Amino acid sequence: MRILPRPALKSPKLPSVRSPVWVLAASFLFTLLLATGANLTIELWQLDAEGTAFSDSSLSEHLTLFWLGTFVVWLLVILVLALVGRLWITASLVVVATLTTGYANQEKLELRLEPLYPSDLAMASQLDFLSQMVGLRATLALVGGLVLAIALSVLGGHFAEKVFPRIRRTIHPRLATGLLVARVCTVLLALVGLLYVADFNTPGNRFRAAYEDQGAHWKFWNQRVNYWSNGFVGGMLYNTDVPGMDRPAGYSEETMQALAEKYAGVAAVINRRREPNALDDVNVVMVLSETFTDPMRLETVEFAEDPIPYTRSLMRRTTSGNMLAAKFGGGTANMEFGALTGMSLALFQPQMNTPYQMLVPDYSRFPSLAGYLGHLGHRTVATHPFHPSLYRRSEVYPILGFGTSEFADQMTHQERLEDSDYISDESAFQEVGDRIEDTEEPVFVNLVTMQNHMPMAGSYSDPIPVTGLADETSRANAEHYARGLRHSDEALQRFIESLDRSGEKAVVLFYGDHQPAFWPEEVRAANGRRTMRETPFFVYANFGDQQGRRLPTTSAAHFAPHILEAAGAAVPPYYALLMQLEREIPAMEQLMIGSDNRRITEEELSPRARELLRDYRLVQYDLSVGQRWSQSDMFYPDQEPLEATD
Repeated sequence: MRILPRPALKSPKLPSVRSPVWVLAASFLFTLLLATGANLTIELWQLDAEGTAFSDSSLSEHLTLFWLGTFVVWLLVILVLALVGRLWITASLVVVATLTTGYANQEKLELRLEPLYPSDLAMASQLDFLSQMVGLRATLALVGGLVLAIALSVLGGHFAEKVFPRIRRTIHPRLATGLLVARVCTVLLALVGLLYVADFNTPGNRFRAAYEDQGAHWKFWNQRVNYWSNGFVGGMLYNTDVPGMDRPAGYSEETMQALAEKYAGVAAVINRRREPNALDDVNVVMVLSETFTDPMRLETVEFAEDPIPYTRSLMRRTTSGNMLAAKFGGGTANMEFGALTGMSLALFQPQMNTPYQMLVPDYSRFPSLAGYLGHLGHRTVATHPFHPSLYRRSEVYPILGFGTSEFADQMTHQERLEDSDYISDESAFQEVGDRIEDTEEPVFVNLVTMQNHMPMAGSYSDPIPVTGLADETSRANAEHYARGLRHSDEALQRFIESLDRSGEKAVVLFYGDHQPAFWPEEVRAANGRRTMRETPFFVYANFGDQQGRRLPTTSAAHFAPHILEAAGAAVPPYYALLMQLEREIPAMEQLMIGSDNRRITEEELSPRARELLRDYRLVQYDLSVGQRWSQSDMFYPDQEPLEATD
């Protein structure tokens, strides 16, 4: 019998993989192209958002800065790739991040006339607020674009698997181990690089030096131009965290003790005509009215009727004037910070664009008017008819000394006017009235309204006609904005009249935070930089001898002493310093206004004004980022316990 030989056994065929060198080279090229595309998309989107303002320039003028920015984006791309281990997932995430960032930057440029800041990332979770700001249609367009981008990325990933098949440990153990080691090393190197880049504002940072060697010029006074000329990434890096203020020359415990004694003497002179216990039975209300202005002051624009007749009449018989806002079209939280703390943003580092997000949360307590009045026995309440996490207010208010923080969901009155997206001023004032009535002890209420927040067009059935605006969108916004102001004016009148009827003493400081951002370039040019940053304010008391007094344009930092003056109350040395400073430099927000109500430069200041500004800078440094050596002597005891939160 013939025995046939057994056929040889075939070994199972392993999936083929590309050589490691080829995979690494292809991955490197892919990530570089992805980073370049992402940065280029954001840059072109940013230039497009600027419209004709920068049409005479091109990206080629800043090509070296563009590649420096692309390097930062590439570090982020390879970090994501090393973490997820899949090129197509990395591409999907980068595309989504690029579209979201570019869109958010464009919308902020159009709505607030300023670019995206690193601190704005804290608002990424406020989707309902963002959708209200930009409108439902724009939000749906963004979501649709993201869904389409993800779908295309997934489809591309299907084909990418054929070019870059997954390396499985069970089949290629040595190659998989080598790849894991490479990913870990990449994560570490990318993190080190990003951490160094993020330390951009530290003296001696070589990456910042590379930017400046290639022609970067930091224009902190105009962040739109800053981002345009230095690139989006360069602008973001410039606005990363910095120490709040430079340490002033001569700062020491001895210097601060001497200043405390100096202004204690000034306060003693002022307080000879003041009552030490004048605030014991006085309710204090500070109202920041969102986008409240006097549009009748504007040249080239005419309104069919006066939107704020009651406010205008009240200003004629009270201490009143114009406040100089830090920005045009935005900066609500910054004006609130200045009014509560008596600190000027002009003395902080230019990158300190939002102290509520970048400074206050670093401390367990931060000196403010709320802390001072709480120390005197007032019940301190912060009321904001919107979300608690916006600008980190729910975190910031207790640090500033507020015993109670009340937001939209906790309010009893939540009515909205017609098609407005926001709680009305009428409801906000009713909430304040309830707080005054329900409390035995005197209260301090800090109210930040929302009724006149953007967007405005389409809110009311009877907009006030406006002429002088050629652009249809601007005219629609202006007409509905004017009607919103009239509603605010009427709500304010009812609130003041209710205080007069209450039989309780009250002081009200009312101010608008900034001009609305919809005014077109021709209106801004016709009225000038200063006018477009001025808003009305007044201090009203329903007791005592109140007389009409028009003040020079002032800063929000000077408001608190005017409250005490209206009540005839004694001032602490810190407020005595602010009173002295206001006489020489009433306003200081990039623009500086002198005692004659005209613009002035620091070089033109008198010796007396220079001395006061030096003292103020030392005290602000001490109370904000310094050792607070002067707080107990100049303001109120640093360790005074806060009220219990409801």
